[in-house]
Amino acid sequence: MTLYERALEEGREEGELKTKLDTARKMREFGDTIEKIILITGLSIDQLRENGIL
Repeated sequence: MTLYERALEEGREEGELKTKLDTARKMREFGDTIEKIILITGLSIDQLRENGIL
C-alpha cells in the first residue's frame, strides 16, 4: 500500500467515525437508549464516553 493509499484509507475511516458519532449524538438527542445507539452505530460504550455522548 502506498503512502497515498494509506492516507486515503485513514481519511475514509475518520469520515466514517465522524458520521457514526454524529448519528449517535442525534439519536441521544431523540432519547434513544444507549443499547440502541451501540447496536445501530457499531460504536463501543468507551467511544461514546470518549466523545462526550455519554
